[in-house]
Amino acid sequence: MPQNIKLAEDMRVDAQSIGIIKDKETAQFVDYFFIANLWCKDPRYESRHMQAGECRGLFRFDKATLSAELLFPMAGDDSEKRFEKAAWKVLSEFRATAEWPKGTQFASG
Repeated sequence: MPQNIKLAEDMRVDAQSIGIIKDKETAQFVDYFFIANLWCKDPRYESRHMQAGECRGLFRFDKATLSAELLFPMAGDDSEKRFEKAAWKVLSEFRATAEWPKGTQFASG
């Protein structure tokens, strides 16, 4: 697995809103991208931040075991909390509907 990508000191990855998009599905597994906004200090204002882009990661669910594996870490998600939240959201929807969602979102706050 690739190493976590380090962000500049003043950059932050959103943890309250994580987009989740199905990328690939086979009989054995289903892959998902998880996406969060990247924020940095706004040079025009002393105390504001601006959206500077987005960070992505990739994970896979094994359909037989329902276990999630991180395939590519999201930059700035050193603790893997965003991966865990995204995987939890997908698994929750799968258990509720018996279908793998095409897309969803983890939101808090």
